Amino acid sequence: MKPVKRPSILLLATADARGHLMRGQLLYHSLRARGSDVTVLTTSDPGRQFLAEFGVPAEVLSRHYTVLFDKRQKMRTWATDLRVASYLFLPWNMLWDGCRLAQRFIGVDLIVSDSFHPALLVMGGLYPWRKRSVHVYGWSLRESLEQNFVGRLWKPCAYFFRWWVRFGLSRARGRIVHDFAFPVPERVDSSLPEHQLPTPLALIDSGQANQPARKVAVYLNPHFSDPALAGALETGLQEAMAPSPDEHHPANADESGDGGVFFLGEGYADRPGWHPYATDWIEVAARAELLVSAPGMAALAAASALDKPIILIVTAQPEQQMNAAHAASLGLRHRVLPWEECTTTDHFRKSLSEAYRELILENNDYLMHRTGVFDPTAALQERLNVWVDLLMSWAAGHEIRQ
Repeated sequence: MKPVKRPSILLLATADARGHLMRGQLLYHSLRARGSDVTVLTTSDPGRQFLAEFGVPAEVLSRHYTVLFDKRQKMRTWATDLRVASYLFLPWNMLWDGCRLAQRFIGVDLIVSDSFHPALLVMGGLYPWRKRSVHVYGWSLRESLEQNFVGRLWKPCAYFFRWWVRFGLSRARGRIVHDFAFPVPERVDSSLPEHQLPTPLALIDSGQANQPARKVAVYLNPHFSDPALAGALETGLQEAMAPSPDEHHPANADESGDGGVFFLGEGYADRPGWHPYATDWIEVAARAELLVSAPGMAALAAASALDKPIILIVTAQPEQQMNAAHAASLGLRHRVLPWEECTTTDHFRKSLSEAYRELILENNDYLMHRTGVFDPTAALQERLNVWVDLLMSWAAGHEIRQ
């Protein structure tokens, strides 16, 4: 009897944001558990190290392409434009990467790009790779990318860039557009080129969300490295969580040993009390009373799926500003705190304390009126399963309807 061929999947996860890498490690382990051979590529050495923390071996495709940020997570627009232009037009950059990728694609059943790597965007629209290429991206990230040059370059050039992005995406085998607010679809029709899926998250053990261990879980992506922000967060939360004289707190109210706050951020790896990595982050978030993060898609997905209030640290990043506005339209329990060039640490600290107290009161009222026992375990598994089902179907060359 002829053995069944294991589907071969190549996944490229850009290291510009950790959400791409988190999806990469989730899909790597889940697809392998379903019987696929999975190879992972990324775009920086820190990205490779991040994946290694989750047991994912990865190769750095190229160190020439990257998006540059300042220490307040504001994209350095012209520096990034220059870096991307040099990647596109210098022959030893994208052209060389394309040659390397063409060799890597031999025998691969499915090529997954998360998100918008220029080489994959071009090759995914060309024969013979386009019928095996799938693009993964957040809805707000695509909007931000397409509008990147509008108002900054000569209008025909800006519109040509937008057309080029749309053309590359439309020619590929498939597109997965994800958002924290998208519901799990009732069925998956893999014959369709585009699917709107909820942002996938790691799984937790049943009952974790109902066993609070910390008051606050803070996550900042590695583009945040300004010590002023870390200091304002530490001081502001300490002030906000300090009990008033008339409050009674039992001696064992905080068993975490860290003051009730878990700080996670690669940009603050050398700062006392901060963790550079946490493979159990979703469980930390599930057991926290409140979350603090920039409004990346994964952070909002965690707040939504775990039914947690969240304080959003909003910078000048356009897609994250759109995400924050989207959170407001959906009624997510949250507060928005700007962190921009004109923001002072004293103002941010005071605003943080005020936002924390308001959200805690709002959340306590919400929990008093919530009925039943909340357990997101099955929902988290369901949203991950739909991703794996679709990718496995595409890799196998099937066009099944479920």
